[in-house]
Amino acid sequence: MAEEEKRPSGQEPYVPASPAKRVLAWVGVAYMALLVLLNLYPFYSGGQYLTGVGPLLVCPGAAGMAALCLLQLRQEAERPAWKTCALAGLTALCAVVALVALADGIPALLAGLGVGA
Repeated sequence: MAEEEKRPSGQEPYVPASPAKRVLAWVGVAYMALLVLLNLYPFYSGGQYLTGVGPLLVCPGAAGMAALCLLQLRQEAERPAWKTCALAGLTALCAVVALVALADGIPALLAGLGVGA
């Protein structure tokens, strides 16, 4: 049977999401998980909130922006050199911001959890 005969009438064919939409969806999932964990922590710690973990909330956005820039770099073969340099620079900047945010947020998270000395 042909593909058209298998589908019920009036139903659109399946079209997968673009890689950019998938990156944005994963960034949203990461933010959702972080916010749920940060809001559930006080219930299990006697009402104490984690402090100093704000930089960790920058990491998913910066990593997602770097991934989007890399996708953009891979998609177009013919583009002006300045645009390629700008995308590469933005990718590097986002990676540095994510690493600096991790370096700031992880010690505060470990101290808040009582793991770090």
